[in-house]
Amino acid sequence: MASIRLSRIAASLAAAGVAFGCLAGQSSASPPKASSSRLGEVEEAAIRQTCEDLSEQYAFYLDTADYEHMPTVFAPTGVWEVLGHRMQGPAEIKEYWRSRTATWAPNDGWLHQVSNQRIQVIDRNHAKGVAFFNVYKFNKQAGANTALTPLVISRSDDEYVRTPEGWRIQQRVISRIADVKTGG
Repeated sequence: MASIRLSRIAASLAAAGVAFGCLAGQSSASPPKASSSRLGEVEEAAIRQTCEDLSEQYAFYLDTADYEHMPTVFAPTGVWEVLGHRMQGPAEIKEYWRSRTATWAPNDGWLHQVSNQRIQVIDRNHAKGVAFFNVYKFNKQAGANTALTPLVISRSDDEYVRTPEGWRIQQRVISRIADVKTGG
């Protein structure tokens, strides 16, 4: 158990060096060219951790209705497919999330809980992954909720790419696994 925890910490520290630039908005001149050499364990772990961090940042922007920053987790040509809508590029992603959050009532709260993430590193510049989300909608007013249960459980199938600004989501396709029956 301790060795697993230490491995996770080591991977997180390695990822911090790789991820800090992409999540903090710092950029390198250009993405490294793919090499024919095999990736080392630390580099592969750092890429996986960075991609997982992108999913968590994405969930944070969903939950905080931050349509200004939502496009920053996507590549410039990134695609987001959700609820039958397909958006490509920052302008479409921003406008979609702005219009969705505009309908939220002042006391509406949302939580997108990310779980069971699996990232497969393809090479130094590409990865793919899957993650599951439990989505909760609740009233933020104290004592207003009698129960907190997921409204929907969804799956995201993802493609990640290293850009000059760092790792980003190239494509995220959201599909429903289960949801709560609404209405009569």
